[in-house]
Amino acid sequence: MKPKRIDDVATGTVEALIAIGISPYTAWQEYSKVYEPIITLHRLQGREHLDEELVIDFLNETGRLVDCGERTGTQYKLVKRGVRRLLEFYRTENLAWTFPDKASKFKLNPYYEKLIENFLSASNFHPNTRGDIIWIARKYFAWLIKEGKNDLRYVSATEIQGFLVYCSNHMKAGSVHNTKLYLKKLYAYLASCGASQDNYEELLSFKVLRGTRVYPAASPDDLAKILKCVDRRLPKGKRDYAIIMLGAVTGLRAIDIARLKLTDIDWQRGEIKIVQEKTGVSLALPLTKDVGTAISDYIMHGRWKTEAPEIFLREHKPYQGFKDSVSIGDMYDVYRKQAGLSRKPFDGNGFHSLRRGVGKNLVTSHTPVTDVAQILGINLDTAKKYISLDSIHLKECALTFAGIELSISASAKGGAVQ
Repeated sequence: MKPKRIDDVATGTVEALIAIGISPYTAWQEYSKVYEPIITLHRLQGREHLDEELVIDFLNETGRLVDCGERTGTQYKLVKRGVRRLLEFYRTENLAWTFPDKASKFKLNPYYEKLIENFLSASNFHPNTRGDIIWIARKYFAWLIKEGKNDLRYVSATEIQGFLVYCSNHMKAGSVHNTKLYLKKLYAYLASCGASQDNYEELLSFKVLRGTRVYPAASPDDLAKILKCVDRRLPKGKRDYAIIMLGAVTGLRAIDIARLKLTDIDWQRGEIKIVQEKTGVSLALPLTKDVGTAISDYIMHGRWKTEAPEIFLREHKPYQGFKDSVSIGDMYDVYRKQAGLSRKPFDGNGFHSLRRGVGKNLVTSHTPVTDVAQILGINLDTAKKYISLDSIHLKECALTFAGIELSISASAKGGAVQ
């Protein structure tokens, strides 16, 4: 095969994606998230032309980072799909419209594959956790096979403990906590169908201590810079401005904004009424003037006239609502970049920082935590986390240096502290 420059292959792949119906925005997002890192890897290795082994190494490294808890399963799927498309275009100079590759990196025997299939058909997982639960189940069964357990007849609490120890060696505490919960769901099913003699509920009910990281809240200055970058003369700008205002003023999650329907707004009463996607709990919020004006401007002058029930629609055909919250997060990141604000993976400066900003503002304005919980539609324990963002009042809790005063040595006039 004739060598091809990696830059040309990546650009050609994007153009081919657009040609088969992928929106330019989505295609170029794949370029920035998958192809640009691969191009950078080639340059670091001194390679000008595409090297298939280097591309596969990039995919494998992403898989390793997932195992370590530094990348999510969703990110791995995005990279895997992008790599498949890149190599397909490299080999054939063409792309065909196909369904995403559903294959897993965990290869199981027919016995465990059947258990997975039955587990799926007998369970009704929430879309947010379904993929993670199945991923852990496959990871666990693959580990059993590696340990010589080709079925569950000789699997006991010892093996479950061994798997959790194995996971703890390369996962963060939060990931181990989730793994334990998912195994508990798996064994509840295995016991109910007779595949396991025990559900090991007591074993899988122990607590895993997780470190709690305090993520930042969006600052008013950053928000102003971001909103300034939105061109409200265009339909897309009207939509994006309304979305960002919703997040910044009401604190709604991205997924709830993506699912927001025309019928969820009571214009006469000035209320937004939804059932939260994450918790299933009903929530009613006041429709403030600034948010209402932004939404109405988009609906009246920017929104495509379609039968779609969602308020916010994609800018390209088919004009439908967002599939999930990822598109909103990506949109927000684009404006952050235009505003000159840096963004790194897992730095907490994504769209959800707007929600933390609302929580922080409520706490710093002396709003009772019970009211914060009610406004954001969360439980009291979760609401208490926003107290950690209130640096102003937290300073009042700081201890003084009474009894441990600093003194300066007479011979250390240069400022040395004794």
